[in-house]
Amino acid sequence: MTENNEQRKELEEKILSKRQQIDFEQKDLEETANLSPENRENPDVMEETKNYDDPADSVVEKDEMKSLQAAEKQLKTLLKELNNLNRK
Repeated sequence: MTENNEQRKELEEKILSKRQQIDFEQKDLEETANLSPENRENPDVMEETKNYDDPADSVVEKDEMKSLQAAEKQLKTLLKELNNLNRK
């Protein structure tokens, strides 16, 4: 039983860490997209909303998007492991 509790605690710590990593990466991607020169066009032009709905990957590096997606996938795996452990 103690081993089970230790595994649960370890998984919970990994999940918290992964959530923090994802949150940080999402904020970083948002800032990159917001500060992109593509989003700082002349406001006098009606095209100022041109980039409003552009997907983030049009501004953000592909590696950054891949890193975020990998972290989200790892989080899902950790949550499944914890869920399975709780069922035992």
